[in-house]
Amino acid sequence: MGANAHIGSIELIGVHVDAPQHSRYQTGDEARVWFTLLNEGSSPDVLRDVRSPYAADAQIRWDDECDGQATTVPALTLQPLQPNIRESPPGVPPFDAYHGQLVNLNREILAGSTIPVTFAFDRAGTVTVDALVQPGNAARPEPSNRCRDEAPVRPSAS
Repeated sequence: MGANAHIGSIELIGVHVDAPQHSRYQTGDEARVWFTLLNEGSSPDVLRDVRSPYAADAQIRWDDECDGQATTVPALTLQPLQPNIRESPPGVPPFDAYHGQLVNLNREILAGSTIPVTFAFDRAGTVTVDALVQPGNAARPEPSNRCRDEAPVRPSAS
């Protein structure tokens, strides 16, 4: 569904942008960037920034209560993976109730295109991925089906 990347001990999975309402985002619109982050190292790391040259600003958002109400946080602390974390249902990463919110897009963006999105971590460094802007207008629920009581250790807002 989206781009994957690996930097240091951090694995980014399924980085993608929500489908626009009418086949394109207009200048000034906002767009959600979805991703799953896994810390495969032995020490915590912190996601400090999510940004794109296609937006005037960006926010890190987290649904810490798994109630569909994401709030803006200054950073996310990502704890190392637990030994059993990959025992989730096949093909379903363990937790992704966080996303980036691109604010005040500075150009028109078409569904089906890609945009650069940069992730900055304290330990792992910085990586830019080409995130697919999903085609169509299928809405994604928030939080995802991976936000459930038995989810493994969640990141903490820093």
